Parts: sequence; C-alpha cells; structure tokens
Amino acid sequence: MRAAILAATLGMIVLLGGLTVAVVVREGPDPLTLVSLLVLALLGFGILGALRQPPG
Repeated sequence: MRAAILAATLGMIVLLGGLTVAVVVREGPDPLTLVSLLVLALLGFGILGALRQPPG
C-alpha cells in the first residue's frame, strides 16, 4: 500500500513540476512559478521523507 501511495504522489509531483517547467520555458520565469517550484520541492521532500520511514 505504501508503495502505491509513493508512486501516486511522486507521479503527481512530477506531473505538476513538468507543467510548471513548461510554463517557465514558454513564458519565462516569474515569482509565482518560482514559488510553485519551491512548494513542489517541499512537498516532494516531505512526502518522500514520511513514506521512507518505517511505520511505527
């Protein structure tokens, strides 16, 4: 079950990150896209850290 959750969350973060990078490439960087990338990085690190710890 944990592996499925990990795959789903990583897939969503990669999808949102790819869309954000596509906007940056197409329209150039602006403060909101940079904040979006920061939020996605924080979510990714948090989710990976939580799911890599054994349940206890």
